[in-house]
Amino acid sequence: MGELRESEKFLTVDRIMEYELDKMVAEYDNHLYASIKSKDYEKSVQYLTDFCFVLLDMTEEKQIFVARIFYVSVITDIIRIQNRKKRLHPRVLASSYDIITEIEKWENISEFILHTNWFIERIKDNILGDYLLSDGCKHVEAALQMINNHLEGNLLSVKWLADQLGITPTHLSNLFKLQLGETVAQYITKRKMNEIIFEITYTNTSVKEVREKYGYHNHSHFIQHFKKHHGITPLKFRQRLYRPLPT
Repeated sequence: MGELRESEKFLTVDRIMEYELDKMVAEYDNHLYASIKSKDYEKSVQYLTDFCFVLLDMTEEKQIFVARIFYVSVITDIIRIQNRKKRLHPRVLASSYDIITEIEKWENISEFILHTNWFIERIKDNILGDYLLSDGCKHVEAALQMINNHLEGNLLSVKWLADQLGITPTHLSNLFKLQLGETVAQYITKRKMNEIIFEITYTNTSVKEVREKYGYHNHSHFIQHFKKHHGITPLKFRQRLYRPLPT
């Protein structure tokens, strides 16, 4: 036989296994992304669990390395999409950092498997939220962008959004219900509350200034909305953040 070509000298069994691994990771990544995009989170958990079990044939060191890279890549991929759509909020970056920090603590594949539900819940609630990963209905996409750009103040309303889009408020609400599973008014309130929570948690701005910034000039009305979404008053929420841990 003739001499091996330069490209074949490094075609070892390990390289072939790595190539097969790349294909396997890509396949699970595609399935997981599709399930998250369609908001089928039960299927997302199953794909993630199956992926972890596939890694059991590897050495423990490789299991941890591959699982950690895969989990982190899921987060960074979603962040890139949100950044491209100009919807990347500092709150999402803070949540992403917290999740990645937690992932770095897991020392074996069993911990990854046990945390699949937790991981997908964090993706759903703290990183993805109500945003659409793919381009959905053009009216909903446009409304989401306008809501994101006008959260401060009290301009936002279903009628205002519908007028900007040239459709009726009823039609807009029906589209939101179909795409996001909630009404426009519910979505606006939830987004404002998320912004308020972020500011109460990460800034020293007074609660009064925060609520007025987001259009809540009636104190009692604001307290009712906040308690409905978070179960306690804004003041108690902030006090809990700085409560010393028991010794």
